[in-house]
Amino acid sequence: MRTAQICPTCSTYENALCTLYNGTLLPNTQISPLDSVEVAFQKIDANLVPVSGTAVPAVSSLYLGQLYVRTSGNKNLYYAQTKGTGATDWRILLSTGPTGAPEYANNAAAIAAGLTVGQTYRTGEFLKIVY
Repeated sequence: MRTAQICPTCSTYENALCTLYNGTLLPNTQISPLDSVEVAFQKIDANLVPVSGTAVPAVSSLYLGQLYVRTSGNKNLYYAQTKGTGATDWRILLSTGPTGAPEYANNAAAIAAGLTVGQTYRTGEFLKIVY
């Protein structure tokens, strides 16, 4: 059985709107101590969005795990495994050719055709990733 409690901050019944973040400043999201959970979620939505461009990422990532979507040529999805070192921050997470995922019988056939780890291919209606 759940019982309601009175929030010491706003003197109402506790819910997600009056729960406060009680940690240090999170610079990637700009969440400050004493932000409500609702405000924290809004800041996450506003600040943790992927960046995109038409070329391979060449600038430093802003934070670990940041995503970058390449929108032309090979449609690659990159993630930042480091930050602050420029183009070497980024690693390919997923890659699809400019015309979509080619069809191969299996992983070995995709590798034999020149695909590399992380690139996508399909077998019939199933999308697969080279491993």
